[in-house]
Amino acid sequence: MVSIHSPLTDKDRRLATYGALLDLRDAGWVKSVGVCNFGVGPLKEIQEAGLDLPVMNQLELSPFNQHKDVVDWCEEKGIYMGCGAWSKLSSADGPQNGWAVVADVAQKKGLIKAQ
Repeated sequence: MVSIHSPLTDKDRRLATYGALLDLRDAGWVKSVGVCNFGVGPLKEIQEAGLDLPVMNQLELSPFNQHKDVVDWCEEKGIYMGCGAWSKLSSADGPQNGWAVVADVAQKKGLIKAQ
């Protein structure tokens, strides 16, 4: 799979780049095309341009950053969601008030917060 890492450019460049990756796929150079960090807006641009939707959208996902709108839209369209570890789990990585919930669930399950 080859992916566009970021949607942070203008719509025309996004679509041209994405279309070029689809051309590579169609020519047999890559098996599939994905995107990273795309919200619903850029994903809809792909759909509205009549292009095949990506196989996967990789996002930063955590208890504090759930991107529910993107996850729901991708699930509805059959796009796999991928996530990676962006940082260690520590009190500096999330809102202080959210850790109490994570700690409570972990304690009830006999786990640590990172699990």
